[in-house]
Amino acid sequence: MTTSTPADDNHTLSTAFDSLSQRPAAAGDWLWIVGPGAIGRLLAATLAHARLREMATQGRSTLPNLLLVGRRASVSEMVTIDMTSPEGQAVSSEITYTSIDQLRTLPYPPPAAIWLATKSHAIESAWAHVAPLIDSRTPVTCWQNGLSAQPWLAEQHPQLLCASTTEGAWIPESTALATHTLPERLAVQHAGHGQTWLGTWSSQADPASSSSAMAAAERQVAWLQAAGRECDLSADIGTRLWHKLAVNAAINPLVARFRIRNGQLRDRPFSLMVRQAVDEITRVLEAEGIAPPPNGWQALVDQVIRATANNRASMLQDVLAGRTTEVEAILGPLRHAALRHGLSLTDDLPLLEQLHTQLSSQQP
Repeated sequence: MTTSTPADDNHTLSTAFDSLSQRPAAAGDWLWIVGPGAIGRLLAATLAHARLREMATQGRSTLPNLLLVGRRASVSEMVTIDMTSPEGQAVSSEITYTSIDQLRTLPYPPPAAIWLATKSHAIESAWAHVAPLIDSRTPVTCWQNGLSAQPWLAEQHPQLLCASTTEGAWIPESTALATHTLPERLAVQHAGHGQTWLGTWSSQADPASSSSAMAAAERQVAWLQAAGRECDLSADIGTRLWHKLAVNAAINPLVARFRIRNGQLRDRPFSLMVRQAVDEITRVLEAEGIAPPPNGWQALVDQVIRATANNRASMLQDVLAGRTTEVEAILGPLRHAALRHGLSLTDDLPLLEQLHTQLSSQQP
């Protein structure tokens, strides 16, 4: 994985997937989305709605069939995802669903691609179920926050892609999986439009493998673009992931600690805490050699807070539900990098270290 400044991804890669975006999905193409949390539901609903629209207007679709995979069994093999857009528009889509324990019994061909949308701490368990059912050529894309799942999975699977997104989504409190209607219903609030970057985890030693992984990334970018999402191919996804980590580290621990929505970080005293968090994150990333975005780290964090003002961050949702949080996946890499470069956690990262201690002590 490289840590150089991202090249002009659009300039160098803009024509790479033009022909792919026009290619209809094969009848047997299936995309498995593993993890029906907020981001998994958002992705599934977005692609399903776009596929239905293409089928209705063109009689064919560039998008694959979708299979949503969760931990629990469903009463039926279909679920309905009710997605509400940031503008308040409601969209409902029926999607094929199965539990992760039932994957071996599926009457479908092997997947054309897999998107892992579980929490970072659940990645090893999810992979244990998925790995026996695919081969090394199957593209697998990580959608996890932080930077703990990606290095581990890269050691398990050569065709690893990674996504970094600032799309905001959360699950409404009173809309757990309903069992009194069929198909069962899953709700998701799309809280804010963002930008998604997708690329290969690292360059492959084998040119054929590297070419195959890049082609898979190109095709998946085309899927998201066809569904109306802002998505681009990144030649340096490693740096993009560090950028996303910086944003998450400045926002998620604070909103989880004080149980507030993202937009409330613009108010005192939280705005001052955001500035301190950004200063501490900048200190670590400078030592790590991660180039800042064009307008600086503070501007990037402020932009995301504005775009997702109504969002309840995933870490806050986990705290409110009494679930394990991703505090280690988000703050852990910064703490480890700080120690590698001789920084003191208590002196150089006092706020981040305090948040790490407080949130870690609340883990179930």
